Amino acid sequence: MKLTYFIALATVIVLTSVFSTAMAQEASPYQAEYQTTPGYKDFRFSFGGGYAYRLGNMEKTGDAVLDDMNKKLRHGFTVDADAQYFFKESWGLGLNANFSSASTSGNNVTIPVIDQAVNYKEMQSIVYVGPSFVGRNESDKFLLITHVGVGPLFFNADMNYSGQRITGNKTTVGVNAGIAGEYKVNNKTGVGLKLSYVMGSIDNLNVEGQNEKFKEKISVSNLMATVFISFRSW
Repeated sequence: MKLTYFIALATVIVLTSVFSTAMAQEASPYQAEYQTTPGYKDFRFSFGGGYAYRLGNMEKTGDAVLDDMNKKLRHGFTVDADAQYFFKESWGLGLNANFSSASTSGNNVTIPVIDQAVNYKEMQSIVYVGPSFVGRNESDKFLLITHVGVGPLFFNADMNYSGQRITGNKTTVGVNAGIAGEYKVNNKTGVGLKLSYVMGSIDNLNVEGQNEKFKEKISVSNLMATVFISFRSW
C-alpha cells in the first residue's frame, strides 16, 4: 500500500510540472504567434553526492549489541548521476544511477552463525540504475526537475570476521523518484540540491554460493539528499 501511495505521489508531482508549463504556454497565444517555435534538443547531465538514510526494517538478530551495530548502517553517503533528454519543454526521458554505502564495526562481538566472539566489520552498498520519466519547469534563473522510474537494485554486503572476508549479494527491483532544484550559474551550468528516494526490499542473501533466508524482509531503501552540479545544452 505504501508503494502504491508513493508511486501515485511521484506521478502527481511530475504531471503537475508538465501541466503547469503547458498552461503557461497556452496563456500567451499572441506571443507565440509572432515568435519562432523553438526546437527542443535539450540534454541535461548532473552529478552530485551527499547523505543517504536507510529506511524501513533493518535485520533483527535478538542481540542488543548486534542490533545497535545494524542501526549504524542506516547512515551513509551517496553518489548520484542523471542523464536526461527533453523531447518537449516540459517533459523528457532520462537515466538515473546512484550508489549508496554505509558501514559498521564492533570488537569482541558474538556472531550467532559462528558462535564465537570476533572483531567484526561490515560494509553494505546499494547500486540503482534505471530509466525515468522526467518533468521540467523553469524560469530565467531557476530550474525544477522531477523524475520517477523503475529499475534493478543491486545490494552487496562485505563482511569481515577477524580477518576472514565473506561477501553476500542480492538483486531486486527498485522504485526511484526525486525532485531537484537548481540555480542557473550561467546559460549552460547550474548548481542545486536534490532529494530522492530509492525503494526496495530483500528476504534472502546469496552468501558465498549459499542462499541465506531472513526471518522477515529487510529494507534496502534509501532517502538521499545530494548537492550537485549540472550541465545543459540550452
